[in-house]
Amino acid sequence: MKKFFLWSFERGSIQYDFICVVILAFIFVTPARIFDDRPDFMRVLPGENVRKTSDGNGNTVFTVKVDTTEFSATEITEKVAVDRLNKTLNEPIKVSRTLPIYDTMGLLVAYSLWVEEYEK
Repeated sequence: MKKFFLWSFERGSIQYDFICVVILAFIFVTPARIFDDRPDFMRVLPGENVRKTSDGNGNTVFTVKVDTTEFSATEITEKVAVDRLNKTLNEPIKVSRTLPIYDTMGLLVAYSLWVEEYEK
């Protein structure tokens, strides 16, 4: 076991090839969700269209899912997300910051919306 950790095998040996296969298998077989280190306000959970969280500074952040296509304009989808949040909360809110959230394929799936002075 010590030889495996210290990598003391010659290139081209069976042991060296075995270690390389183990490393490559770990890289390509491990699911991406295991290494998902996004902040909580950037996580899009199935079944939740609007989710209230907070960022590292304690500010209120709502994560709002949007239904988009590849050709959707970001200004329109951002307005749709703010309107969906207003409709869900049943009161007008002031959004101070927005952050788009993309899936692993690069498709826009949600927005994180920082809301000023919301305490419900």
